Amino acid sequence: MKFASVTGLITKTLVLLFVPLMLNTACVRTPQPIQRNANIKVVRKQVNNPEDIVAISDSLVPPIVYSDAIPLDTLPVNVRKKKFFDMMLPAVLVAKTKLDMTRKRVIQITAKKKKTPVERSFLDSLEIRYNTQNPKTLLKRLHALPVSVVLAQAAIESGWGTSRFFREANNPFGMWSFNDDHARIVALYTRDGKEIYLRKFNTLESAIEAYYYMLATRKPYRKLRNLQQQTDDPFVLINGLDKYSERGMAYVDELALMIRANDLVKFDNYEIDPQYIED
Repeated sequence: MKFASVTGLITKTLVLLFVPLMLNTACVRTPQPIQRNANIKVVRKQVNNPEDIVAISDSLVPPIVYSDAIPLDTLPVNVRKKKFFDMMLPAVLVAKTKLDMTRKRVIQITAKKKKTPVERSFLDSLEIRYNTQNPKTLLKRLHALPVSVVLAQAAIESGWGTSRFFREANNPFGMWSFNDDHARIVALYTRDGKEIYLRKFNTLESAIEAYYYMLATRKPYRKLRNLQQQTDDPFVLINGLDKYSERGMAYVDELALMIRANDLVKFDNYEIDPQYIED
């Protein structure tokens, strides 16, 4: 079985019907370096309806993580897209920034000849989590995808926030569960007569962290990890996601179309507002 998500619900026609949406006219600023031992002051916000979603109007984004994904299917298409990105982008940036911070700290520690017990314990825990004792492999697995790719996959997999697993399980990527210990929901159909499950998350942030971890550790995404060592170009990197869907390269083509049609590359220069990052 390929490690595919529920992409059959969304077709290329859906992408083509949605005209590009300019979320704002703010000037995109050059990202600033992150302090290696910094922490993000995440803002937890209860959300009950689309009006509760804070509009993003600048390339410096407050790290707002919403309590739950909410259904957006009743909204007009352009409004739905705007609300979807406003809801997803802060959580994507929080997860990505945390991963970037971890990677920077690993680079700092591995460059030292003598490591403190705390530093050694930090590396040991990551090596266990990412199933490697090779520092180069660990760094490869701590490499986050560009925001444009993450948003494109989330939009396709969740049908712009209309899917059941998005609404009921905070799962924008249609990630399957093959582990009885996972929090999960049963799919509405079976495979070979057997029930199958989708993962359930407490927040969008935790779903994005699990998504990054899946791409960093599963064998079908080895090609993606190798491409990440060569380029940050989203249109090259998406070729490493051909195993994400049973549609293979047709899925890659859909990702490219989604990124272009919605000008998602601009989000690759967005960052968490520095006022929410503390040493």
